[in-house]
Amino acid sequence: VYRQRLWALALGWREPLQRDYLGKLLLAFLVTAVLGLIVKLAGVELPETVWPVALALVVGGVLILLIERRVPGGSTDSQPIDAALAISWRVAMIVGAAQVVAAIFPGTSRSAAAIFAALLMGVASRPAATEFAFLVGIPTMFAATGFELLRYALRGGGEEAWGDLAIAFVASTVVGFLAVRWLLGYIKAHRFTLFGWYRIALGVGLLAWLGMG
Repeated sequence: VYRQRLWALALGWREPLQRDYLGKLLLAFLVTAVLGLIVKLAGVELPETVWPVALALVVGGVLILLIERRVPGGSTDSQPIDAALAISWRVAMIVGAAQVVAAIFPGTSRSAAAIFAALLMGVASRPAATEFAFLVGIPTMFAATGFELLRYALRGGGEEAWGDLAIAFVASTVVGFLAVRWLLGYIKAHRFTLFGWYRIALGVGLLAWLGMG
Protein backbone atom coordinates (compact mmCIF):
# COMPACT_ATOMS: atom_id res chain seq x y z
CA VAL A 1 0.00 0.00 0.00
CA TYR A 2 2.80 2.39 0.92
CA ARG A 3 5.26 1.03 -1.64
CA GLN A 4 5.80 4.38 -3.34
CA ARG A 5 6.14 6.17 0.00
CA LEU A 6 8.71 3.67 1.24
CA TRP A 7 10.60 3.93 -2.03
CA ALA A 8 10.64 7.73 -1.78
CA LEU A 9 11.97 7.55 1.78
CA ALA A 10 14.68 5.09 0.79
CA LEU A 11 15.86 7.16 -2.18
CA GLY A 12 15.42 10.57 -0.58
CA TRP A 13 17.05 10.00 2.79
CA ARG A 14 19.62 12.71 2.00
CA GLU A 15 16.86 15.32 1.87
CA PRO A 16 16.45 17.00 5.29
CA LEU A 17 12.66 16.57 5.39
CA GLN A 18 12.78 12.89 4.46
CA ARG A 19 15.67 12.22 6.84
CA ASP A 20 13.77 13.97 9.62
CA TYR A 21 10.72 11.78 8.97
CA LEU A 22 12.84 8.62 8.96
CA GLY A 23 14.32 9.69 12.28
CA LYS A 24 10.85 10.08 13.76
CA LEU A 25 9.86 6.62 12.51
CA LEU A 26 13.02 5.20 14.10
CA LEU A 27 12.30 6.98 17.39
CA ALA A 28 8.74 5.64 17.52
CA PHE A 29 9.98 2.13 16.76
CA LEU A 30 12.69 2.24 19.44
CA VAL A 31 10.22 3.45 22.07
CA THR A 32 7.87 0.61 21.13
CA ALA A 33 10.70 -1.94 21.17
CA VAL A 34 11.97 -0.95 24.61
CA LEU A 35 8.55 -0.67 26.26
CA GLY A 36 7.30 -3.81 24.50
CA LEU A 37 10.29 -5.80 25.76
CA ILE A 38 9.65 -4.55 29.29
CA VAL A 39 6.00 -5.63 29.05
CA LYS A 40 7.00 -9.06 27.72
CA LEU A 41 9.63 -9.63 30.41
CA ALA A 42 7.14 -8.52 33.07
CA GLY A 43 4.81 -11.29 31.93
CA VAL A 44 1.88 -9.00 31.13
CA GLU A 45 -0.75 -10.90 29.15
CA LEU A 46 -4.07 -9.93 27.61
CA PRO A 47 -7.12 -11.36 29.43
CA GLU A 48 -8.75 -14.40 27.86
CA THR A 49 -12.24 -13.95 29.31
CA VAL A 50 -15.09 -12.02 27.68
CA TRP A 51 -15.85 -9.57 30.51
CA PRO A 52 -12.67 -7.43 30.37
CA VAL A 53 -12.69 -7.48 26.57
CA ALA A 54 -16.29 -6.24 26.45
CA LEU A 55 -15.56 -3.50 28.98
CA ALA A 56 -12.45 -2.44 27.07
CA LEU A 57 -14.45 -2.24 23.83
CA VAL A 58 -16.89 0.19 25.44
CA VAL A 59 -14.15 2.28 27.06
CA GLY A 60 -12.17 2.37 23.82
CA GLY A 61 -15.25 3.39 21.85
CA VAL A 62 -15.96 6.27 24.22
CA LEU A 63 -12.34 7.41 23.96
CA ILE A 64 -12.54 7.39 20.15
CA LEU A 65 -15.66 9.60 20.24
CA LEU A 66 -14.02 12.00 22.71
CA ILE A 67 -10.84 12.23 20.64
CA GLU A 68 -12.81 12.85 17.45
CA ARG A 69 -14.70 15.68 19.16
CA ARG A 70 -11.38 17.23 20.13
CA VAL A 71 -9.71 16.92 16.72
CA PRO A 72 -10.32 20.04 14.61
CA GLY A 73 -11.75 19.95 11.12
CA GLY A 74 -14.88 18.63 9.52
CA SER A 75 -15.66 15.20 8.24
CA THR A 76 -12.99 15.45 5.54
CA ASP A 77 -9.38 16.58 5.30
CA SER A 78 -9.84 19.07 2.48
CA GLN A 79 -6.29 20.38 2.90
CA PRO A 80 -3.93 17.38 2.87
CA ILE A 81 -0.88 17.77 5.10
CA ASP A 82 2.46 16.10 4.42
CA ALA A 83 3.02 13.55 7.17
CA ALA A 84 6.65 14.66 7.40
CA LEU A 85 5.45 18.09 8.50
CA ALA A 86 2.49 16.93 10.59
CA ILE A 87 4.43 14.55 12.86
CA SER A 88 6.63 16.15 15.50
CA TRP A 89 9.32 14.41 17.55
CA ARG A 90 7.04 14.52 20.57
CA VAL A 91 4.21 12.92 18.61
CA ALA A 92 6.58 10.21 17.36
CA MET A 93 7.58 9.37 20.94
CA ILE A 94 3.95 9.20 22.12
CA VAL A 95 2.95 7.07 19.12
CA GLY A 96 5.74 4.65 19.97
CA ALA A 97 4.46 4.33 23.52
CA ALA A 98 0.86 4.03 22.34
CA GLN A 99 1.66 0.99 20.22
CA VAL A 100 2.38 -0.94 23.41
CA VAL A 101 -1.18 -0.26 24.60
CA ALA A 102 -2.36 -3.01 22.25
CA ALA A 103 -0.36 -5.49 24.33
CA ILE A 104 -2.10 -4.60 27.59
CA PHE A 105 -5.52 -3.18 26.63
CA PRO A 106 -7.87 -5.85 25.19
CA GLY A 107 -9.73 -5.15 21.98
CA THR A 108 -7.20 -2.57 20.80
CA SER A 109 -5.10 -2.84 17.66
CA ARG A 110 -1.58 -1.48 17.44
CA SER A 111 -2.43 0.78 14.49
CA ALA A 112 -5.57 2.18 16.13
CA ALA A 113 -3.70 3.05 19.32
CA ALA A 114 -1.00 4.80 17.29
CA ILE A 115 -3.46 6.73 15.11
CA PHE A 116 -5.55 8.04 17.98
CA ALA A 117 -2.47 8.91 20.02
CA ALA A 118 -1.28 11.08 17.13
CA LEU A 119 -4.69 12.74 16.81
CA LEU A 120 -4.84 13.34 20.56
CA MET A 121 -1.40 14.97 20.43
CA GLY A 122 -2.65 17.52 17.94
CA VAL A 123 -2.07 15.99 14.49
CA ALA A 124 -4.94 17.53 12.54
CA SER A 125 -4.60 15.32 9.47
CA ARG A 126 -6.08 11.85 9.80
CA PRO A 127 -4.29 10.58 6.66
CA ALA A 128 -0.96 11.82 8.06
CA ALA A 129 -1.60 10.13 11.41
CA THR A 130 -2.66 6.93 9.67
CA GLU A 131 0.37 6.90 7.37
CA PHE A 132 2.79 7.30 10.26
CA ALA A 133 1.04 4.59 12.28
CA PHE A 134 1.18 2.08 9.44
CA LEU A 135 4.77 2.89 8.44
CA VAL A 136 6.09 2.52 11.98
CA GLY A 137 4.08 -0.68 12.21
CA ILE A 138 6.20 -2.34 9.51
CA PRO A 139 9.43 -2.67 11.55
CA THR A 140 7.37 -3.19 14.70
CA MET A 141 5.61 -6.26 13.33
CA PHE A 142 8.82 -7.70 11.87
CA ALA A 143 10.61 -7.21 15.19
CA ALA A 144 7.76 -8.74 17.20
CA THR A 145 7.57 -11.74 14.88
CA GLY A 146 11.33 -12.22 14.98
CA PHE A 147 11.33 -12.02 18.77
CA GLU A 148 8.62 -14.66 19.10
CA LEU A 149 10.36 -16.98 16.60
CA LEU A 150 13.63 -16.60 18.49
CA ARG A 151 11.95 -17.42 21.80
CA TYR A 152 10.30 -20.43 20.20
CA ALA A 153 13.60 -21.67 18.80
CA LEU A 154 15.40 -21.21 22.13
CA ARG A 155 12.72 -23.28 23.82
CA GLY A 156 13.50 -26.16 21.48
CA GLY A 157 10.52 -25.77 19.16
CA GLY A 158 10.70 -27.52 15.84
CA GLU A 159 7.50 -29.47 15.32
CA GLU A 160 5.44 -26.52 14.14
CA ALA A 161 3.16 -27.01 11.12
CA TRP A 162 5.02 -24.59 8.87
CA GLY A 163 2.67 -25.24 5.96
CA ASP A 164 -0.30 -24.09 8.01
CA LEU A 165 1.65 -21.07 9.20
CA ALA A 166 2.52 -20.15 5.61
CA ILE A 167 -1.14 -20.33 4.57
CA ALA A 168 -2.15 -18.21 7.55
CA PHE A 169 0.57 -15.68 6.73
CA VAL A 170 -0.56 -15.32 3.11
CA ALA A 171 -4.22 -15.05 4.10
CA SER A 172 -3.54 -12.42 6.77
CA THR A 173 -1.33 -10.46 4.35
CA VAL A 174 -4.03 -10.33 1.67
CA VAL A 175 -6.79 -9.42 4.12
CA GLY A 176 -4.58 -6.82 5.79
CA PHE A 177 -3.71 -5.26 2.43
CA LEU A 178 -7.38 -4.97 1.45
CA ALA A 179 -8.33 -3.58 4.87
CA VAL A 180 -5.63 -0.91 4.76
CA ARG A 181 -6.57 0.10 1.21
CA TRP A 182 -10.19 0.47 2.27
CA LEU A 183 -9.29 2.42 5.42
CA LEU A 184 -7.07 4.87 3.54
CA GLY A 185 -9.92 5.61 1.16
CA TYR A 186 -12.45 5.88 3.98
CA ILE A 187 -10.56 8.41 6.10
CA LYS A 188 -10.20 10.80 3.18
CA ALA A 189 -13.89 11.62 3.53
CA HIS A 190 -14.90 10.41 7.00
CA ARG A 191 -14.02 10.60 10.65
CA PHE A 192 -13.37 7.58 12.87
CA THR A 193 -16.65 8.17 14.75
CA LEU A 194 -18.29 5.10 13.19
CA PHE A 195 -15.59 2.87 14.66
CA GLY A 196 -16.24 4.35 18.10
CA TRP A 197 -19.95 3.56 17.95
CA TYR A 198 -19.17 0.10 16.58
CA ARG A 199 -16.94 -0.68 19.56
CA ILE A 200 -19.56 0.59 22.01
CA ALA A 201 -22.34 -1.43 20.37
CA LEU A 202 -20.24 -4.60 20.30
CA GLY A 203 -19.10 -4.14 23.89
CA VAL A 204 -22.62 -3.49 25.16
CA GLY A 205 -23.86 -6.51 23.20
CA LEU A 206 -21.23 -8.74 24.81
CA LEU A 207 -22.04 -7.39 28.27
CA ALA A 208 -25.76 -8.04 27.68
CA TRP A 209 -24.95 -11.57 26.51
CA LEU A 210 -22.94 -12.16 29.66
CA GLY A 211 -25.81 -10.81 31.75
CA MET A 212 -28.25 -13.24 30.16
CA GLY A 213 -25.89 -16.12 30.85
